[in-house]
Amino acid sequence: MNLKKIAIVQLCYADYEALEIALAAYTKLTNPNVHIYLLQNGRGTYDTERTYRVCLRYQKMFPKQITVVDWIQPGAPFVSIKTLLESDEMKSYDYICKVDDDVFPLTSDWLEKLIACYENSYRKYGRKLGYVTSLVNNNPWGFKQVVEAMGLDGEFQKISVAHYIGVKNDNDSLKYRFVEKGRIHPGGGGSVWALPFYARWIHNQTTLHPEDYVRAVQKLPYREVDNRERYSINCMLFKKSFWTDINIGHTDDEYQTYSYCRKNNKKIVADLSVPMVHICFFTQREENRDLLPQMRLAYERFLKLPFPIAMCPLKEYENENRLRWLENRLSQVESGIVRIEQMQPGKKSFLKYLFFRMLYCATLGKVKQKYKKKYKSYK
Repeated sequence: MNLKKIAIVQLCYADYEALEIALAAYTKLTNPNVHIYLLQNGRGTYDTERTYRVCLRYQKMFPKQITVVDWIQPGAPFVSIKTLLESDEMKSYDYICKVDDDVFPLTSDWLEKLIACYENSYRKYGRKLGYVTSLVNNNPWGFKQVVEAMGLDGEFQKISVAHYIGVKNDNDSLKYRFVEKGRIHPGGGGSVWALPFYARWIHNQTTLHPEDYVRAVQKLPYREVDNRERYSINCMLFKKSFWTDINIGHTDDEYQTYSYCRKNNKKIVADLSVPMVHICFFTQREENRDLLPQMRLAYERFLKLPFPIAMCPLKEYENENRLRWLENRLSQVESGIVRIEQMQPGKKSFLKYLFFRMLYCATLGKVKQKYKKKYKSYK
């Protein structure tokens, strides 16, 4: 596979601290001939604008390798990625490696190994191959593989608990499964997704000690992922047309991928010798956010970069920037009200109504709607 025919697409939203670490790793460990597209899929809040600034910073440092995609209207991830892949910008590419904004590699040959995995698997399965993936530590399926590969089962038994997990059926409805103490559910909504302290534990074993993680898995083989279970698509390499093939009219890209591969028996193959880190699912963010400064320090040491990973490493300065941003937004709202006040009485009253109606719909209206739905579901 010609490296000029493959592009990396990283879907970015609002997790700027994790993205900084991830981009530091990609720019250090990825072949410079492979182009990276940072698809900014969110704008208008402090966190999304801050994430966008991180993307722009890396584009300035690596202009020949990184392109920030800010011309696509933010929306459902599947739709945003589909719009990019069908654009003129991507015409020269036949293969795509899609990664989340908080997922990153640990070895300099990670992409070449995934390409080899795809080529070898295609020779074996032909058109039955869906996509290939890596070994991601904080991933329901990957978590189980890492525990086994690193001989961590004894340690895991000490921290494990019995728990329930929620799994979506084919009709997208939720059912619950009971997982016994000491067992790991590797499918959708699996054990590490459901229990944030499992993720904290595996980060302490792997993410914060990358050399040990790399050494433990470097000779592992390929392994097929069970396509009957939902797999978290933190990293996936596929033929560009695959993204169009999976479209069943659903907005959830992960559900569409799972549904398409299961119904058509498309093979999913993981190269277990390609270790990657996934910082957090949304279910884990609040509980494990305090690990980010430790991770940043670990990867400044591991990657040996000539520049700092973080734009603003001190939290008090970050909070000060956030307050300034909010202050600016409030002054914009106030100036909008002043301009309305200066208009003729008829226009003024209509525009004031329109302005405050939009403000209500964007804030309190959404909250009211959310709790109305919640109330109905309890009835």
